Amino acid sequence: MPKAFDIVGIGVCTVDHIMTVPRLPRRNENMRALEYARQPGGLASCALVAAARLGARCKIIARIGDDDAGITIRDELRGEGVDVSQLLVEQNSESHISLILVHEQSGERSIITRPPTGSPIAPHELRREHIAGARVLFLDTISEATLQAARWAREAGTIVVLDPARPYQELKPLLEFVDVPIVPEAWARAWLPEQPPSAVAERLQAAGAKIAIVTLGERGAVLSWRAGTRAFPAFPVDVVDTTGAGDAYHGAFMAALLEDWEVPRMARFAAAVGAMNCRAIGGRSALPSRAEVERFLAAFPPWS
Repeated sequence: MPKAFDIVGIGVCTVDHIMTVPRLPRRNENMRALEYARQPGGLASCALVAAARLGARCKIIARIGDDDAGITIRDELRGEGVDVSQLLVEQNSESHISLILVHEQSGERSIITRPPTGSPIAPHELRREHIAGARVLFLDTISEATLQAARWAREAGTIVVLDPARPYQELKPLLEFVDVPIVPEAWARAWLPEQPPSAVAERLQAAGAKIAIVTLGERGAVLSWRAGTRAFPAFPVDVVDTTGAGDAYHGAFMAALLEDWEVPRMARFAAAVGAMNCRAIGGRSALPSRAEVERFLAAFPPWS
């Protein structure tokens, strides 16, 4: 039976206030921002928008407040073509907000968050058909609800992709259901500080992941799968803001999974989207379409 959606994501939605600054402010300093943007963000939200711009049919399951930020989150996701029928609104609660300071020269950023005041998604609020009806399930943390969703996904043959927002010891019960963990280098170092990224990827793959990925920012990524372990480079771009680069990589890799490509081709595609998203301020401003990615890749020689 055909799946109702390509990708269903359960996770964080935010509104980001992004300011480009010449440097981080000192104590008691009043600094003027060089550039400002306000746009929705969050791990699951940005990953799904990235995938939707690449042509995937996406649905998000999350909770927002009934404040102005919640309205912005819902409207922007709907405008990107993401199904928001399971974006639940909690009355008299505040949505997740982040303040992001972006270093003008490097594009690196510092993030301050105001967590949401609403309740997390509960298992009884999930519907099995939403999970079983997707080809890919995206998760960013562990909870009773995400564990339930991962179990349903495993039973239905839905591929589970994880972007870990919590440390290994907390995520361990969830990892046994994860087919494609895509973890940042900082997470890998916190888990196995004496091991190189390749060893972390191999450890995750040996534990049951079909494809395990450690992303390394401007140094690319290391992937481990049944054919072995391999490092892949990043693409050079003029970096304006690295916000959302990892989310873009996740969304692109999920879109590539839908194509059933060979792993190196998926890695190249995701690396291109992650790099392209660094060309403008904000986590979504430079997310490309499928045609834009193909034109971008045509300017570089194929990976051997």
